[in-house]
Amino acid sequence: MESLADSTCNLAIKEVPASLDDEDADIILKTNDGTLKAHKFVLRGCPYFAAIVDGNWRESQASIITLDIFSYKSVRFVVEHIYKPKESIDSTQNLGELVALVDMLDLQSLLKLVCSTIILKICHNFHKPCKDCIDGVMSSFQLSSTYHLSDVQTKCLEWITKHFIKTWNSRPFSNLPEQLQQNCLQSLKMSVNVENIIDLTLQSQQLQEMLPLVKWAEPVNVLVKDLSNSFSAFTQQHFSGILHSAKFKSLGQEDTWSLSRVETIILEAAANLPVEQACLSYLALEKILDDLLKADEIRQPPDPAYVEFIKTLQKAVENRLIQRVGMATKCSAWDAIPKPKQISIMQMGFFDPIDPKYSSDKQNPRRNVGRNHCSNAASTPINVAGPNTRAPRVTLPIDPFRRTALRSTVHGERNASTSQAVGRTPGALSASEQVFSNKPKSASCVSQ
Repeated sequence: MESLADSTCNLAIKEVPASLDDEDADIILKTNDGTLKAHKFVLRGCPYFAAIVDGNWRESQASIITLDIFSYKSVRFVVEHIYKPKESIDSTQNLGELVALVDMLDLQSLLKLVCSTIILKICHNFHKPCKDCIDGVMSSFQLSSTYHLSDVQTKCLEWITKHFIKTWNSRPFSNLPEQLQQNCLQSLKMSVNVENIIDLTLQSQQLQEMLPLVKWAEPVNVLVKDLSNSFSAFTQQHFSGILHSAKFKSLGQEDTWSLSRVETIILEAAANLPVEQACLSYLALEKILDDLLKADEIRQPPDPAYVEFIKTLQKAVENRLIQRVGMATKCSAWDAIPKPKQISIMQMGFFDPIDPKYSSDKQNPRRNVGRNHCSNAASTPINVAGPNTRAPRVTLPIDPFRRTALRSTVHGERNASTSQAVGRTPGALSASEQVFSNKPKSASCVSQ
């Protein structure tokens, strides 16, 4: 810190006892651990001090300004800056207290110096994250948010977003106010694009696996789940763009991703694609597969695992189109799919379009599948359908005592007679069964 003796200003302030008179100094600044004297006409350069010196306040009449929530060291540094602007801040200064004091005094020139010092000395100029950097950035992020230091706040937020897999998995991040944590979450969501979505998804999964099962990590775990859901939704909404991205194409040549983990993410998204994206993705996969299978002496042969992955992915997208074939035919991207493939997808989806050009001789098997809604449980209808005829209903008789036993089993044996019929000794006949067994058979039964 520059000493007062070295100052070129002959009005430099100096520490004096409270009872000592100074002919030059005409106002006293009281701090929580000491006092110092200054000159009113110099302090008028600060808006806060000017309002007190020239206002109708008790401090104006007494020529005493009380700053007892700040230390003597911080107040002295700020007042020295008013006399002669500083170019650096001593490492022994409390930067958090300086920010609060400078914000109250509204000294914009000193505020810029404080912000640059915070970035350099506390945030370590935002290099790769280490424990000290994470602690410093989190404290600076909270401090800058409180006092609206936009430059520091923006840099902290960008650094936390860039290194979220390490910064989120820390105690200082979990101690941030909820609003700041939400700001970090939104910043990460806004950084997503088709080139980095897979990497970010893999990192979010890795972060979820790294989080310890402790109390302080619970809020972070909630944020990570929200982030994963957001990434999943983005993947589904921009699936065709991801397939066209350079990052996805490099999957077949470079060992940048773990294919097994990527396959799980991509296939899960393909199973839930919107119909428009399913049509566009089907076309993209057709082109990718054609390019892979083309014979080329210059290019290296594709990785067989990657080719198989593309085929599996294409089948998954096709299954999605089959599931939503009715909606898919109404999409603008549907017309770009070749007509034979359109017909094949519609036939597999049991879809009969009105347009004659899509007509097919294949019958819809759902039309021949009927449900038996008969209220009589004693009969079991069987459809014997010919190729072009309506099937007659054939009813097979069921023995009345079996029906009684079946009903008693289903309905919990609600009457005593049924309970006796069901619970009798095997091989024994009840009185009613004996009557039926002794009845003579009809002529038709004998003839059969």
